[in-house]
Amino acid sequence: MQIVVIGGGMVGASAALAFAQSGHDVTVIEAGKPATSTGDWDLRISSIHQRNVAWLNELGVWVDVRPERRFCYTDLAVECRDGIRVNFAASEVNAEALGAMVENNALQQSLWQLLNQHGVRCLSSTRVVNMQLPAQRVELDTGEQLPYDLLVGADGSNSQVAKAAGIAMRGWDYDMRCLLAIADVSEPIQPATWEVFREAGPFALLPLGTHQACLIDYRSEQEWQQLSGDAQQVHRALYETFAPHIGDHKVSRFASFPLRRQRALRYHAHNSVVLIGDAAHSIHPLAGQGVNIGFADVQELLSQLNDQQPVAAALRAYERARERENQQMMRAMDAIHFGFRSQHLIPRALIASGLVLVDRVKPLKRALIKQAIGIK
Repeated sequence: MQIVVIGGGMVGASAALAFAQSGHDVTVIEAGKPATSTGDWDLRISSIHQRNVAWLNELGVWVDVRPERRFCYTDLAVECRDGIRVNFAASEVNAEALGAMVENNALQQSLWQLLNQHGVRCLSSTRVVNMQLPAQRVELDTGEQLPYDLLVGADGSNSQVAKAAGIAMRGWDYDMRCLLAIADVSEPIQPATWEVFREAGPFALLPLGTHQACLIDYRSEQEWQQLSGDAQQVHRALYETFAPHIGDHKVSRFASFPLRRQRALRYHAHNSVVLIGDAAHSIHPLAGQGVNIGFADVQELLSQLNDQQPVAAALRAYERARERENQQMMRAMDAIHFGFRSQHLIPRALIASGLVLVDRVKPLKRALIKQAIGIK
């Protein structure tokens, strides 16, 4: 089968690699240049849960990711506004780790290297100028026309594939921004990630090494607009937030992005077009599930295509399976986002008592850990 994947990010490139390893003829079209990982950690970092780390190992890509740009973590802690803290450990489910932090560029670079080795045609700095969906053909800015049996939209939340296919989107802005910062930390860091909730929004730490971390701070758009014009103010705000938890540290660079929730009302169209990853759903990043559910999309789509059924039937089955799970995850993230910030006593009391219950009822806690790291 001829498959054209538009979008060569982590989800699109992993899909292309999985398709190629299953014997399909694959072309990847990426508007930007191939990702490269050089120097220090880039600000674009993902938390990959353990099941997907294992899947990337099966694809043969994880071992090729620069060792200094991936870092396994064994523990995860959550603290609510009332100071109740619950720690989730890999050892509680007999796992080696809960997952790993990885630099997006490093993973993409390794994926593209493997794509070339598997005979995938990789077209970077190339744009699609026309999608002739009924004829199952795309035209490139070079003038070349590519026929396909399956067109995969992995081109992000502003998906041109979705627009061309007439797939509507539904979503809203959270009126918040996520600030990411790379910091060098004086005291040794444990292989643990944690998140603390407060009324203004949560803040979290992603461990990147023994003395390096990614600091994440969520605040309102208005508050960040007041800070963003002055780097010293941003550094001061971050230091005041994180110093009580990690001690002395120095921020080397930072950036921020707005938070938006969005989902496609359909995942496929024309019996030959399908959306995966952020093209199908954009989720609140507070639990680091975005790329993980994108990888789950790829695995489900591949499973359906390998099930010896017509493409149209495979796409319908894929949509039924993934739309339900993705919406459940999006609703869960919304519940956490709004519930943990609530000023009302009843939601706060329910959250506090819920955390205590989870910590005390070990079977429930183990079930939540397994779900978080992708073990079914």
